[in-house]
Amino acid sequence: MSNEQKIFILRSKREKINSVSNSFCTAKWLQTTLYLQNGYNHSCHHPSPHKIPLDEIKNNPSALNNSNFKKEQRATMIRGERPSECDYCWKIEDLGKDYFSDRHYKTADYWAWDRFDEIANRNPYDDIYPSYLEVSFSNACNLKCSYCSPEISSKWLEEINQHGPYPIPESNQDIEWYKKVGRYPYRHSDDNPYVEAFWKWFPDALPHLKVFRITGGEPLMSRDTWRVFEYIRNNPQPDLELAVNTNLVVEEKLIDRFISEINGITTKVKKIDIYTSLESVGEQAEYSRYGLNYDYWIKNVKQCLEQTDCIVSVMTTINILSLPTFSQFVELIMRLRCEYNKTMDTNRIPMSINYLRWPAHLSVKLLPNSMREDYGNKILGVSESWLKYYRKHQFSRLYLEEWDQIKRFCDYLTQDEDIGQSRKYFVRYIKEYDSRRGTDFFKTFPEFAHFLREWDA
Repeated sequence: MSNEQKIFILRSKREKINSVSNSFCTAKWLQTTLYLQNGYNHSCHHPSPHKIPLDEIKNNPSALNNSNFKKEQRATMIRGERPSECDYCWKIEDLGKDYFSDRHYKTADYWAWDRFDEIANRNPYDDIYPSYLEVSFSNACNLKCSYCSPEISSKWLEEINQHGPYPIPESNQDIEWYKKVGRYPYRHSDDNPYVEAFWKWFPDALPHLKVFRITGGEPLMSRDTWRVFEYIRNNPQPDLELAVNTNLVVEEKLIDRFISEINGITTKVKKIDIYTSLESVGEQAEYSRYGLNYDYWIKNVKQCLEQTDCIVSVMTTINILSLPTFSQFVELIMRLRCEYNKTMDTNRIPMSINYLRWPAHLSVKLLPNSMREDYGNKILGVSESWLKYYRKHQFSRLYLEEWDQIKRFCDYLTQDEDIGQSRKYFVRYIKEYDSRRGTDFFKTFPEFAHFLREWDA
């Protein structure tokens, strides 16, 4: 099927989705991400997670996917109202220009579409098994990415416990605040009632899943990840797609063990996908994703492609620190496709385009409009040159779905937005970042260095 045909089908599905309501999205029923380290949940990565009360899972572990809060959001969608937590999609749809939002992409996706009629005609307050489940067992992580937080990264938690929160009001790094709202993570060695509820619920939920995705923290540092591999080895799921999010810069013995485990359960599931994250190159990537070794990351991406049959999908979170080299990053992905895409059937290095919404002090919107426009034009120029119409290497092209995501991001890039005090907070954040971590923003980002002086007012 051609990319043009895929876009045509997606438009037809969008019409059916909107016939239920202009806010209907089956991800609220069928997709869930569980942060078991603190008992939070959301239905896709855009809305802020919400707390799952312990009393809801005590007698009904299925509340991990069917919290009372989520059921209320489902009912809101059926009524045609827009849940405020889904504002990412509303912003994309309100841009017009026939863009597809993730509400359309997710509902139309293969793991959800065959249950469309079931969900559209079902009581939104019913318990239901998801089709797409993503689980973080622990915040154990070896990186301190610039836009991450203590609840997701144990390295971040160590830093905040040692130095306190960054001196900006929107940092959400106050340890007492995390404890007050129930977001302070259980230690990996602690008894965790949410992990206990998961292992009670998982055997029943697993046969209903089309996609099971393990995330983190860094999942290769969690014992429950290896327990999942063992469980699937003993309980094959021939219709299941297993995915693992990993930064691919853990120690070499864990990379080797990971590849060995993947190859050991390949015949037990439908397929296995590896997901990793990056959105810039070289020293700027290492600055933004503190603890990253850029060359080691590329080495391990290639090792996974060479020693397994998996795809290695690259997720981006485009922020102010990634804009200067994002075009080079697109080129990197395309070069990997030239090397590892051998047929038209499988793109082994897919790429998803997402932009950072929080924290606001790292938003691309901090930059002057003219500079954002220049970056947008450069990104569009590089990306368009890799469309199939221009490439001699037929397997290394940019796909139309990616092109659509890049265009909508570049359109968003040029839209004005109230940034409030975020520029001032950016300066405070970077100065403290360099002080704590021994980094050098002026050296690493010479194109932005003058902003530290201009915005420090």
